[in-house]
Amino acid sequence: MTLRRSLLLVMAGLTACGLLVVTGTAAVVLHAYLIHRTDEQLLAAAELARHRYRTDTLPAERRPETVREVISVTEYLIEVRGDRIGTLRMMGTVPLPSRPLLDRADPDDPKPQDVAGFRAVVVRDRGLTVLVALPLDRAGDTVTRLAVVAGSTSLAVLAVLTAAGRWLLIRRLRPLNEIAAAATELADGHLDRRVPDPPHGPRTEVGRLTGAVNGMLTRIQAALAARERSEARMRDFVADASHELRTPVTAIRGYLQLIRTGVVDLNDRPDVLRRLEQEANRMSAMVTSLLYLARLDAEPPARHGPVDLAALARDAVADAAAVEPDRPLTVDAPDRCVITGDEDSLRRVLANLLGNVRAHTPPGTAARVTVTHGPDRVRLAVTDDGPGLDAVAAVHAFDRFWRAGSARSESDGAGLGLAIVAGVVRAHGGETGVDGSTVWCTLPR
Repeated sequence: MTLRRSLLLVMAGLTACGLLVVTGTAAVVLHAYLIHRTDEQLLAAAELARHRYRTDTLPAERRPETVREVISVTEYLIEVRGDRIGTLRMMGTVPLPSRPLLDRADPDDPKPQDVAGFRAVVVRDRGLTVLVALPLDRAGDTVTRLAVVAGSTSLAVLAVLTAAGRWLLIRRLRPLNEIAAAATELADGHLDRRVPDPPHGPRTEVGRLTGAVNGMLTRIQAALAARERSEARMRDFVADASHELRTPVTAIRGYLQLIRTGVVDLNDRPDVLRRLEQEANRMSAMVTSLLYLARLDAEPPARHGPVDLAALARDAVADAAAVEPDRPLTVDAPDRCVITGDEDSLRRVLANLLGNVRAHTPPGTAARVTVTHGPDRVRLAVTDDGPGLDAVAAVHAFDRFWRAGSARSESDGAGLGLAIVAGVVRAHGGETGVDGSTVWCTLPR
């Protein structure tokens, strides 16, 4: 059963129950009111008869006329019983009951009582018993008429309310049908499907649901697009890694085959062992870098604490000067520049940046490390006096396995140094970039 039909049935059922309760309550209240009015009339009539009717003082031929004079309303049934007069009965418009009501009434109960379809009051005075009664069919007919009229009106009202409720549910639940249609199209692969804004604004329940569904669809589309980009990057990464690792593996296999077949004698060719060691070291460094990048992608550095970036810059320059004493290296940094980050990762960033200078600039080319801090971010830049990168090459400088062309000297690197720099800086919430011969990054304080 659909939601619209369920709501309509519940609404119609509750309305019918409400109308039934109202009609029943009205009938019960009216019946009680009519009985109360009847009791008042009977008590007044009985009191009048008790004071004014004295049969023992009247001749027999005047007794019926006296009864009519005492109670002139023709709907009343009057029965009078005494030792001297017997039982007198009179009723104006309907036939008298076959049996006197005094035979079935309780003569000792002065309150109104129901007797054989009549509402009766019995009074006793001076050996005389007087019963005054009114038929109950008039009150029953009135209550029945009310019930019929109220029931017919309730049915008409129920029909109108049901029709109005159905129209309102169709109009208000139309956006839910559009949401269901959007979900169906999303399942079919239409990721650009969106639910139109509801006519009653975004603050209604349907409006909030529409906004939530559209936001969810946008996030799903973005997540799927990100996954596709990640899969594409992974495929490229695996292809590039396979290509880069194939060269040292091929060289190592070739030298080993030459040694195994006896073509190369290690006593005559000691350079073969050196080449094997170089290729193995190159492959080990590449695997280590790939493993570090994989860990960086899976889980950013978790050890965050205060780090003096100026001290790290000075240490990195000192290490680079020890490796290459003939290269002029300078540091432009304040005495202290403390940020929150992972010290080991940031040391690797500086080592990779200076290693990139050694790998891609001629020996003796000067380089500078600059650390400047602002109110919110710190800028770290490494500038060399080499030819630098053009705008096209700068776009791919931080890609994995990308290496500069003729603008830089040939190197044995795998093109992962700046990729690691970008990954570490991104894990710290920073940004990286290249401006000519300057590689820079910004980190939050």
